[in-house]
Amino acid sequence: MADVKSLQELPALIEQILAAETDNFAKLSAKVGLDLKVDFATADLSDTDLSNTNLSNVNFIGTNLSNACLWRVNLRGADLRGAQLNCANLRGANLSSTNLRGANLRSADLRGTDLDGANLSDTNLRSANLRSSNLSNADLRGADLRGARLYHTDLSNAKLRGANLGRADLRNANLRGANIMRTYLGGAYLSGADLSGANLNEANLTHAKLNQTRLRGSNLIGANLNIANLEGANLLRANLSNARLKHTKLSCADLLRANLNRADLADADLSGTDLGLADLSHANLARAKLICANLNLTNLSGANLRNANLRDADLRGASVENAEFANNLGVSEQMKLVLFKQGAIIATLNCYKADFLPSKPYCRQLKP
Repeated sequence: MADVKSLQELPALIEQILAAETDNFAKLSAKVGLDLKVDFATADLSDTDLSNTNLSNVNFIGTNLSNACLWRVNLRGADLRGAQLNCANLRGANLSSTNLRGANLRSADLRGTDLDGANLSDTNLRSANLRSSNLSNADLRGADLRGARLYHTDLSNAKLRGANLGRADLRNANLRGANIMRTYLGGAYLSGADLSGANLNEANLTHAKLNQTRLRGSNLIGANLNIANLEGANLLRANLSNARLKHTKLSCADLLRANLNRADLADADLSGTDLGLADLSHANLARAKLICANLNLTNLSGANLRNANLRDADLRGASVENAEFANNLGVSEQMKLVLFKQGAIIATLNCYKADFLPSKPYCRQLKP
């Protein structure tokens, strides 16, 4: 604005704008001596058309761009901290390495946008459309993504710690290696997503849809997966120690060599699930459905299997030292004897009703 020396120059500038044969905001700004890259911080550019404009490294700190058309705009490396971009059209834009910390992008259209390495921490992305966008290596810590559409989005190696993704659509998204520690994903749709190697330590995934999801080698220590749907999920070598999986659907899931030490699987459905070589020591499997489950060479020592349905389950080679069995469908008298000889506790009365493994057996039992 250095060229505007007095109010007397305004009429001439207005005449230039009116005479211009363009409605392109960037060209109009240049015509009156304004620099888009430095002169519009905190300005009101709402409803402005800046499509196809090169605004790399621009200073838009606190700028109001709500409802603006930023289609295919180049904002690479720009500073948009605290900017208002709610309902803006950023479809196909380049926002790689852009600083959007604390910006408001609620209900913005970000389909196909490149946000590789962008800083989106503490950003409001509620109900934003990020379908097929690139958010790899992006910083989304503390961001509000409730109800956001992230279908087929690349979030590999993204930082999502403490973010809110409640009921977000993450179907077929790539979250490989992402840090999702202590993130809220309640009711989120993650069917077909790839979370291999992701850190989901203490994440909240209650009611989440994770069927056919890839979680191979992921960290789910202490995660809350109560009432989640993990049918057909790949959890090969995943760490689910101390995880909460009550009433969770895990039928036909692959939990080969998974760590489920002290996990709470009460009332879970593990029908047809592969638990071969898995560690279920001291896990709570009370009333769980293990119909046709593979428990071959599984560590069940100290586990609570009271009232679990073991019909057609394969327990060959399983370690059952101090594991508790009572009222189990599918366990014959002969099998009880085999389990007893291997160190299992075979209760003869169904008088224990609690959900968690007791420190001492409460029921009358067989003794060696």
